[in-house]
Amino acid sequence: MANQLNYGSSPPDWPFPVNYGKENRIETDVLIVGAGIAGVMAGLRAARRGVKVAVVDKAPIEVSGSGGAGIDHYGNCLSNPDSGMTPEEFMEIGSGMPGRAADHRSYITAKLSWDNLLELERLGMRFRDEDDEFKGASFRDDNSKIMYAYDYTNKTTIKLRSGADIKRYAKKGLMAEENATIYERVMITNLLTEGGKRGARVVGATGLHEETGEFYVFNAKCVILNTAGVSMQGTGTWTFNTEMFGNGYKADPRNTGDGLAMAWKAGAEFGREDRFGQNTSTHPFGWPWYGIGNCDNTWAPCNIVDNNGKLIPWVDSNGKIIPDDDIDARSNPAEGHKYVSFPRANLTLDIAERIRNGEFELPFWADLSGMPEDQRRKIWGLMVGNEGRTRTAIYDFFNKAGFNPDEDMLQSPVMAVKSYEWPMRDWYQGEPNAVKPWKADTLQGLQTDWTQMTNIEGLFASGCEAGQGGAPCGAGGGYAGNRAAEYARTIGLGKIDEAQLAAEKERVYGPVKRMENPNAVVSWKELLMGLNRVMQQDLGDDRTPALCEHGLNWIDSIKKGEMQMTYARNPHELSRVLEAESRVTIGEIYFHLCMANFNEAEGAGKGKVMINKFDGEKAATTYKEEKWWLKPPYAPTFLENFEKFTAIEREEMKNG
Repeated sequence: MANQLNYGSSPPDWPFPVNYGKENRIETDVLIVGAGIAGVMAGLRAARRGVKVAVVDKAPIEVSGSGGAGIDHYGNCLSNPDSGMTPEEFMEIGSGMPGRAADHRSYITAKLSWDNLLELERLGMRFRDEDDEFKGASFRDDNSKIMYAYDYTNKTTIKLRSGADIKRYAKKGLMAEENATIYERVMITNLLTEGGKRGARVVGATGLHEETGEFYVFNAKCVILNTAGVSMQGTGTWTFNTEMFGNGYKADPRNTGDGLAMAWKAGAEFGREDRFGQNTSTHPFGWPWYGIGNCDNTWAPCNIVDNNGKLIPWVDSNGKIIPDDDIDARSNPAEGHKYVSFPRANLTLDIAERIRNGEFELPFWADLSGMPEDQRRKIWGLMVGNEGRTRTAIYDFFNKAGFNPDEDMLQSPVMAVKSYEWPMRDWYQGEPNAVKPWKADTLQGLQTDWTQMTNIEGLFASGCEAGQGGAPCGAGGGYAGNRAAEYARTIGLGKIDEAQLAAEKERVYGPVKRMENPNAVVSWKELLMGLNRVMQQDLGDDRTPALCEHGLNWIDSIKKGEMQMTYARNPHELSRVLEAESRVTIGEIYFHLCMANFNEAEGAGKGKVMINKFDGEKAATTYKEEKWWLKPPYAPTFLENFEKFTAIEREEMKNG
């Protein structure tokens, strides 16, 4: 490889000492892989149980993961003192709603999110209105000084005052724990198993320092994966183009599927996959999230007016017109509804027709100036300002540019008229209903039991890795940390297989060793884009067994060919190559899961849950009973199981 690559440029001098091959061996009880919100809380809770914890992240923890971008509200706080429903009621309602997860992991977050929020408050993060800035507001409880979002009746989602810095507070708490050691800028590359065998107990993991290139070997009693699944944004498995995606900055682009890839290779169980990248929430014609006029999500329940200043009416979940001056009705359940659900209160359903007949003139505008003062400051300040990456890119930038929410309006995108009928009014998505669904990662997390351990002994998962996304993932992380600590007390360190370790070290440093090879001409970006072509061609809208076989063969040829021609001129490029290799494995997973669907015997999965794991050649498929988490050997209710699996923790807390 020569420096004339990359359009004739040479990389800048690397500013850190490079020690490729230097090996650092660490022994610990619990290894935390990924320190987003779930990972940090897992480390914090495990350390407090008296076990030795190593927390590893490939970025600085205070800004790592999607949570590092900030959070404006904390959902699923059903145990808070003002909540209008219990976690058990929430699960009962959710079980009858299409697309709403209602398994044991969802219950764990519903049960513990309030406790997790209180822990963050103890660490310094503010969510109460202590200064009485919003005293008397309909969304504020004047006794607890808590401010609520979306559902002012049931009060299960809590607004955050300093959510933009949530990770800074979480890291501060982690650093105060004497049993926890933090390893930043270290990318975990693979899991280590007993005897180096797939499906055997996990005994640790390997890592690469992204500044020095040093090699890390963690020998652990157990491992918790918290690597946030696979980012749905512009660095996806179907598309690699960060510049094209206007809304691609919200999720961390470094959520490259590392954890899922290494778990798949180790033999962990995955669920069924049906979407294969068909996603309507991400599109290349989108806008910066929360940075345009809309009335949904972070901007709810903002007034929308047409180009002549005419207010667009709102309707409730029953389709009944809400009076223009009844702003609170937009955030309360409609008559006959227990809580604010989908479809929630929204703009009038005949909006497209009224645009066509000339009653409403485009463009539309978000009119904060026409909102009551407390609602205006709630949206522009509390919500926008703490939400994912809005503090700098939207809130600060717009304010410095002269935007004044007391006087100014923010334009909404001009779209095809039919797009205004889309039930969600988060118009920054880029007309997802009007265009062909864009390919963005939809791969679900790992299958875990009531302790959040996978089918592989010693391997736990939390957060998006375990179907626990969003702010409440911290509750799942804390729960997993407690269960992992209890497990670690019962078992000794496993023995690392030196042959497996040597093979991984050879793989990791391969792109560096190829620097003198004239055939090493494939950059990490080219490897990603090559994978994109495979996915676009063979796992597109029309999927067949033949195309899946072709795609797997194509990927295999890339692994044997182009992947052996990659290069890395410094530790940064080396980590990017390794991330691209993880993406290649993610591509393989999609193809194997698609083949599993085709190979499913007629009627085999009826009324059951499909489970897939890699056997070395293909996805081996088995089935579990529907709602297996409430069937033997488990108890028949969520609460009974929760109390059983938290009994040791609660007893220790009781005894101090």
